[in-house]
This record gives sequence, C-alpha cells and structure tokens, in this order.
Amino acid sequence: MNTEFEKKKLYAYLGKELVDDLKRNKAFIAGGTITSLFSNKEINDVDVYFRNEESVLKFLSDIWHDGRYVVSHTKKATQLMYGDVNLQAIHFNYFNSPEEIFNTFDFTTCMGCFDFNKEQFVLHPDFLKHNSQRILKFNSDTAFPIVSLLRVQKYEKKGFTISKPEFIRIILTCMNLDINTYGELKEQLGGLYGVNYDKLFEDIADDEFSLQDAIDKIANIALDEDYFKEPVSIQFNKLDDILDTIAKKPKKILDVNNKLFRIGYDGLLQQIDKKPEYFEMLEVDQFFKENKFYKFVKKDGDRYFSFYDNNFEYIIGQEVEANTNKGSYGGGQLYFNEKYDIDSSTYKNEREKVLIEASIKPEDFIDAGPHITAKKCTMIREVPEEEYEKWNNYNEEDEIDDWGI
Repeated sequence: MNTEFEKKKLYAYLGKELVDDLKRNKAFIAGGTITSLFSNKEINDVDVYFRNEESVLKFLSDIWHDGRYVVSHTKKATQLMYGDVNLQAIHFNYFNSPEEIFNTFDFTTCMGCFDFNKEQFVLHPDFLKHNSQRILKFNSDTAFPIVSLLRVQKYEKKGFTISKPEFIRIILTCMNLDINTYGELKEQLGGLYGVNYDKLFEDIADDEFSLQDAIDKIANIALDEDYFKEPVSIQFNKLDDILDTIAKKPKKILDVNNKLFRIGYDGLLQQIDKKPEYFEMLEVDQFFKENKFYKFVKKDGDRYFSFYDNNFEYIIGQEVEANTNKGSYGGGQLYFNEKYDIDSSTYKNEREKVLIEASIKPEDFIDAGPHITAKKCTMIREVPEEEYEKWNNYNEEDEIDDWGI
C-alpha cells in the first residue's frame, strides 16, 4: 500500500521544525492522528511516544520556545500547544516499537503509528478493516480501561458500534484493576474532568482509600462551581519544573568552589540554589578533565586573538589569565561556551572566526550561564569547522560523554 500521500499530509500539518524535532528524537506519533489521516478526518490532537526517558526530555527541551504553553501536565503526559498543533508528549512508559505502543491501546481502530526513525507508517492488521466497518474491538491489555469505557461514548457519536460481548469485556477489565490509593484512581481516570479533576480527591488524598468514598466524590462533582469552566493553561516558569517530574534518574550535581551546579536536561551546566531530592555528586576534578570549553576567536597567521580585545592572545599549549585591571577586557573573566552550546557564542557570525578548545581547572572556574566564565584557561587546539558543524546536529548514535543527560 502506498502511503506517501498520508505521510506528506502529516508533515504538512506538523510543519518542518516540528518534524525535524520528531526525527531527531526518533519519536512515534500514534493513535487518533493516524486514524484521522487514514479516515480523511480533521486532526484534533497529536500524541507523541518515545523510546526512552532521554528522548522525551530532549524533545521537550528542543521545542520549549516562546509561544509554547502547557495545557496539562500529569505523570502520564504533558499536553502543550505548538503553534496551532495540540501536542501531547506521552511519558508514562517508553516503547521500542509501534507494536509495543499498540499493546497499551484500547481499540484496534487506534492502532496506527508513524515511526519518525524509519519515516514510515505501521498499522495493526485490523486497523483499516475495523475503521472501514466502524466497529470497536477491545484490547484487554490496555493501560487505562476506565478511560476506554468512557471513550465508547465518543466513538458512538462518530458512528462506531460495539457489540455487547466487547462492552462486557471492557467492564470486566475495569473490575480487574488493582487500585489502592486516590492517586492511582486519578491516574486511571485520566483527564476526564478538566481543570477540577486535579482537585477531585484533594481533601481525602491522605486518607485510607475507600472506593465508596471515591464514588460519592464523583457523584457530587457536577455541583462544583468549576465544573462548567473551561480548562486553563498551567503556568510553568522553568522547563526544568516539568522535566524534573518526568525524569526518574538522579540529577547530576557539581560543587565547584562552594557553588552548586547541575547538568541540565540540555546537557549544559546551570547554577542551582539547593540540591534536588534525588541527585548524584560528580567528582569535580574528573569533570573538568573530561570536559572542554570553546570560543570563537580571530586568527592572524598562526596566532589567535580575542575579537573583543585585539591585543589579548590565546596560545596553543599555554595558560592565559584574564586581565584583572579595572575596565580591562572581560572584566577579569574569560568567556566560553560548552560543546553543544557554541551556537550561543557572541562571535559565531564573524567571517574570520575560528573555534578554539580550552581546558579550565576547577579552581579557575567562576560561573555558568549564559556563558562559562573563568579566571584562567589553557588553549588546546583549533577545532576544524567540519567537526564543530556536526555538534549541534548530534543524535543518540553520536558519542556523548556520561556527564550529560
């Protein structure tokens, strides 16, 4: 079956920038988006699935720009607006193949996927048949059967039908759930009630779980003054506020000259006020031995000079120290960028630029963000342009050291 038309339609809907981000992180789009493409229906939202934790963290970091705002954020997924695209990054689990994603879905009519690694569609054997017949066949291994029960209503409004045996299978699967806390129940309910859903069990969250109390709470939800209000976007001041709730791995921390720094999800150093709940302390000397720092300078013959101060020279193999005289170049500091942040360099657009690589001793390190600053450095080499051009386009197969994410 030729699916080139559907692929081009999907790419046009998403836009080149988003497609590139999805390719770079080897993501999947699965579910309703694919159903809409093959049914010639309007796309309402886009569910994105990932192969591992690093990929979803990197993806959210890649797309976090002005104009993005979060609609909802739970342990299961983060929903945000990417321009006009209603995007949901799924992170309750990770998947190596479309078939693994299908195993969590409730109905075969949803079991369509586009793999951005292979740039091709993968469809369940019954996907097209059941969509054309407009019938619902239930997968009892689905992760959230209560939501499936509620979704039957939505599908019936779209002209789908479900047989009585299939409907009973959904009910029996719900009965088989092992729910022991109000938090677990909220996860199973999904985003059913919009803005007031998060407040549903607030006053009894720490109580011993009682299914009857939960039933009574849900019975009264329509009386809540917020019930008929539209959901509102959630304000997050920092991307890390979201990523910290997704990441399961300990945060990597450095204590340098009595200042705390962490390795951010973008792989860059950032100063922090206190240690996170879960962290791993890195050995400072080893970190600075393994990591190098970079800046663009002006090359004159075989000599290298600062763009800011034409008299300040960097010499391969020699240590140089910032001029500490009042009003001097750099204000007593040398400025650098980290390896995957050279695009933020002040002089990246200079025609005569070359990139130099330098090492910094821990005792000479000053600060991080938006630039790395130091009192002294030793220039190691000039970096070939063909080498550093690749750094901002790296992927999982490139060699990235263990200090990053």
